[in-house]
Amino acid sequence: MLKRTFSMTMMVILMVSVLAACGGGNNAEGNANTGGAKTEISVLVGKQEISKQFEEMVKEYNGSQDKVKVSLIPTAGQNGYERITTLYASNNAPNIMHFLSEFGVMKDKLADLSDQEWVKNANSGTLDYVTEDGKVYGMPMSIEAFGFLYNKSVLDKAVGGSFDPATIKTQDDLKALFDKIKASGVSAFHISPVDWSLGAHFTNVFMANEAPDHADRVKYLEDLKSGSVDLAADKVFNGWLDTFDLMKEYNSAKDSPLAAQYDDAPILLADGEVGMWFMGNWAYTQIKEIDPDGEYGFLPVPVSNNAEDFGNSKISVGVPEYWTVDASQSTPEEQQASKDFLNWMVSSEKGQDYYVNQFGFLPAYSNFTTKPSDPVSQSVLSYTDAEQTLEWMNSYYPPEAFPAMAASMQKYLAGETDRAGLTKEIQAYWNQAK
Repeated sequence: MLKRTFSMTMMVILMVSVLAACGGGNNAEGNANTGGAKTEISVLVGKQEISKQFEEMVKEYNGSQDKVKVSLIPTAGQNGYERITTLYASNNAPNIMHFLSEFGVMKDKLADLSDQEWVKNANSGTLDYVTEDGKVYGMPMSIEAFGFLYNKSVLDKAVGGSFDPATIKTQDDLKALFDKIKASGVSAFHISPVDWSLGAHFTNVFMANEAPDHADRVKYLEDLKSGSVDLAADKVFNGWLDTFDLMKEYNSAKDSPLAAQYDDAPILLADGEVGMWFMGNWAYTQIKEIDPDGEYGFLPVPVSNNAEDFGNSKISVGVPEYWTVDASQSTPEEQQASKDFLNWMVSSEKGQDYYVNQFGFLPAYSNFTTKPSDPVSQSVLSYTDAEQTLEWMNSYYPPEAFPAMAASMQKYLAGETDRAGLTKEIQAYWNQAK
């Protein structure tokens, strides 16, 4: 995602000109497919972990096309929504982009995708979030999950046998496991302090645990905004902070927590230098490059010492983001070329191979003939098959919510504020949230 996804600077992987990189609808005259000229479309991709693979897929697609050229736009140091806003303001809107919580403020600029072939193949419920007045405005990127991602070989050694994830259901269970990993000579845990991980994914754990029913969880968010929730007295919120304190205590980057770089974490986990990492299944694409034969899986994030509490045995699973097509600055030719590209990604044999085997995505579609077989995907499927999943409540955050909360959590990680200060800042954000 949110993925996690937009806040990191995507490496500039295509040597494209400024005009090609910002090729939005304002280039209609140059891009119109007249006189044999190719229609050029641009894609803003903020998922750093698949940047190399996405570049390769685009090259393959371009090589098979006579009338279309796809170019990539870097995020240029901004998070995705900031970059999108900048490009729209300069009349250089991306033809294709992806986002989640921004849908509410972006939907009036988007093309109707209801007639696309993939719509009938989308898994049940995955289009609900991007459907307005019977029209579909977004294509589900994938199914993603996050929680405590672990290296089984490290945990096997720590427990003196074959590690069973079902044994971790409480905070005390988690602390005991951390201690065993540490005693085996390995750092127990690693925190990547990126804003999407802390502010969107980790906060989702407490939001999703607030109630077992979707309507009550949505109401909780509304109550937060209205000021009728007192976080300092909120049992789930405080339990969640207790777990965050455990993570802080055992963090391998404890001495300089904000200096930890995202790209170092999959190396640490794959090399067996840390036992666990709070992250999602998207990270496996990097892990398998280092340790292709290793076994990895997910643990839930317990927020209490009652094993029976609602979310203590569940991991967060949902649609991380949606592919969308600009309709406000893109020509009809660009819109059609964008739709064709998106459909190719999830319908063609080549596109499906990239999606599953190169991106490491769990498809959100019933028509995929390419099936994921890696251990992380199998771990996710074990939770979904058992209906042990938490909703992605961060889908319902305002666009600025996760960066705002992450900034406060980063201060807390660095020891620049205490628990009361962190609680006060998160409360203050929601009390003024739109």
